[in-house]
Amino acid sequence: MDDELVEAQSALSACGVDGVVAAVERLKGQSHVSLRVDRVDEAPVALRIEPTRGILPPYDLPSEARLLRLLRRAGIPVPEVLGVCADLEPSTDRGQGCLALGWVEGEVMITQRVEADTARAYCETLRRTHTLDWQAAGLDLLPLPPAGGPALRERAEIMDRLNSFGIADWPHISRLRRVLEHRVPQSPPPMLVHGDVNFGNVILRRRGSGRSAPEVAAVLDWEQAHLGDPLSDWGRLAAEDLLGNLDLTQDARRVMQEALQRYGRSDADLHYWTLHQLYKHSSATGALTVLRGWDVDQIATMYAEPTERLLSADEPTRFCA
Repeated sequence: MDDELVEAQSALSACGVDGVVAAVERLKGQSHVSLRVDRVDEAPVALRIEPTRGILPPYDLPSEARLLRLLRRAGIPVPEVLGVCADLEPSTDRGQGCLALGWVEGEVMITQRVEADTARAYCETLRRTHTLDWQAAGLDLLPLPPAGGPALRERAEIMDRLNSFGIADWPHISRLRRVLEHRVPQSPPPMLVHGDVNFGNVILRRRGSGRSAPEVAAVLDWEQAHLGDPLSDWGRLAAEDLLGNLDLTQDARRVMQEALQRYGRSDADLHYWTLHQLYKHSSATGALTVLRGWDVDQIATMYAEPTERLLSADEPTRFCA
């Protein structure tokens, strides 16, 4: 058995999950090592292993597992938690924790052009997340934002990441930070925020055959979930759109615009959170640049046009135009 199979078998055993590992497939993902693990005569498992050095520390997979169980009980579509281990044996070089989840069949949303029906299913799931009665669901394990508001807490967390990787003074990052320094949005009472709602974290499926309406089978990667401002999630979508990462039809854009309008928030607040999330995105990409040896100038160029557009235009994002 090769090293990857041995490691997956060890991680499953540590999580208390039975079965003999037959094959392992590395999945896309930046914050953890993510694997599809096929087992002999058993259903496949999704396995997440904490990296030795990641872009979103500190990691706490037992707390994430608890959150997923509570969300599933509350009717939010998330994978089933099969087991979790806070500390792997030191023989692994990928970190200390692992999380085993039930495999969810379907298509990752980022792999297709988003039509109106897909956008509608996505926006409805996002609305259900934001409007969940988090106290009744037992989600008071998540900390409340400080008196200064959720935006300031998130900016402090971003600054911690920048300092830990020594990238706070990179020009394209520091420019966005300076723009945000004296801005704070008017935020509502705390609501549940996913924290990483990019389309790559959403699995879709269609029931039956033909052109049945899609539904969200699962929302993945809840390690950044917190109590805060739901426009933080919408700002992430807007930033992804500005970076050219969303393939939306015009009808899908209309659906997303209508869904956003129901939040009753101002363009100024959305503009703030779009800048904020572009800053956060640049900090994560900067950390990956350090870890993987990417070209800094090329990464900075990627943010130049979206930043100029946000700072010079009245519209915060394309799907809200």
